[in-house]
Amino acid sequence: MIIAPIAVVFGLVMGSFYNVLIYRLPRKISIINPKWSFCPVCNHTLTWKDNVPILSYVLLKGKCRYCGAHISLRYPIVEALTASLFFVSVYLTNNVVNLMALWMLFSAGLVAGAIDFEYMLIPDSMVIVTAIGGGLWSWNHGHLFLSLITAAFAFGAFLLIYLISKNGMGFGDVEYFGALALFLTPFSAVIAVLLASISALVFVIPMLFNHTANRKTRVPFGPFLAIGTSISIFLNFHI
Repeated sequence: MIIAPIAVVFGLVMGSFYNVLIYRLPRKISIINPKWSFCPVCNHTLTWKDNVPILSYVLLKGKCRYCGAHISLRYPIVEALTASLFFVSVYLTNNVVNLMALWMLFSAGLVAGAIDFEYMLIPDSMVIVTAIGGGLWSWNHGHLFLSLITAAFAFGAFLLIYLISKNGMGFGDVEYFGALALFLTPFSAVIAVLLASISALVFVIPMLFNHTANRKTRVPFGPFLAIGTSISIFLNFHI
């Protein structure tokens, strides 16, 4: 299938762009800044050969060419994950609308997840991208009205938890799951929350045993909501 390698290359390029978003969105730096890409330590403008996805990181041994500062491993990980998810999407569907919707889901999930892990916030722009993708997905599958109802209930339920828990859950999680629910129906939404909770526990339990976290430690739930929703959608393909 010729579209598969194209999806991988496109995913690598987009993954590089998502790294820009992950760095700039929480710092409120314009993504159309004259310096399209620069080292955050020495501020030197990077050239194309410094920005080849994954390859540049390997050739530069994870260091800035100009100041020798360490480059976060997050950069090649995001690029590799984006390429992998774009590749998998091609095999999940041969419908262009579905493919675009999945790419929006995965792309927004990667950007929002990385930012949530570092800053405990989910950018509104990623919520909007997710909602658009969810709308396309449910419309193309003929359950847009049901998904709108699911999203309304999901938003309401999470909002109630947010209010009762007194900021135990961030409002970004409320908005984000409301958007994610547009991909889902009531049953798959329940499965998504269950899977998100399980994956969050798998992440937290080792930290509790290693005493790097306690019961009061805040855990970003956004990435796990994205994981739970993605798995729930994947399961629907095989049920």
